[in-house]
Amino acid sequence: MRAIAVANKKGGSGKTTTTVNLAAALAEHGRKVLIIDLDEQYNASTWCDPVGFNSANGDRGVFDLFAERSKQVEDLSYATNTEGVSIIPSSHWLAGIDKALSQEPGSEQILKLKLKRLAPGRFDYVLFDCPPNIGLMTVNALNAATEVIVPMEASVLNMNGLAQLLGYVEMVRERLNPEVRLSGILGCRFDGRTNRCNDVMRRVRERFPELVFKTVIREDTKLGEAPGHAPIFTYDPKGRAAEDYRQLAREVLNQEGNGETLEGATNGRVTV
Repeated sequence: MRAIAVANKKGGSGKTTTTVNLAAALAEHGRKVLIIDLDEQYNASTWCDPVGFNSANGDRGVFDLFAERSKQVEDLSYATNTEGVSIIPSSHWLAGIDKALSQEPGSEQILKLKLKRLAPGRFDYVLFDCPPNIGLMTVNALNAATEVIVPMEASVLNMNGLAQLLGYVEMVRERLNPEVRLSGILGCRFDGRTNRCNDVMRRVRERFPELVFKTVIREDTKLGEAPGHAPIFTYDPKGRAAEDYRQLAREVLNQEGNGETLEGATNGRVTV
């Protein structure tokens, strides 16, 4: 099972969009995918419309995965509007998770331990939709993950922030999770007609030549409309955003055959 954290310290970088649509694209290839929504804004949960989940009736979703020792991944997984994709939803309850776990020893290990109890073969992929910060939920995701995908808005040049995040991934690899590797940096909201977008991607590829996916996610108004409906493959299946996420899924799937992940230096270290 591949466990992939989709992470970036910056909001609006395409984390949730990538998590939801990559999951749907992988499901098109017959993979069984679980999304774990770790963001208290619960946008991935709203987008996926989990069947039978109702926070207004007291369902707390991923909060219970962390706060209730008896609750396991299978107990909190819900079917979604996409065949082959399940989700552990988030809710407003997650805003209080740091306080709830403040006296809990080893709280950064909870997600990793819960995933180890999954039945073998239950899922092929687990995708963690991380919040836009390096808090307890992101630390849990990086500690439980085998890989990290970093979406980056191609219209904003924030190389220092990107380098900081990659450095943090390396720190987690050294101190908590030696198995975690970087799958790649993904350019999002790319508009090839603008000098700014082209310059951003050129600089990222020059700075991190081994770490950038060939695929970029092009700017598309349909992609912005899709969250009110379904993943882009349902809302606009022949559009360019659907094409881009299918291409990203092919890159990710190609890593399956040889165990390849993108690495910036020897011994799995990321060069920042």
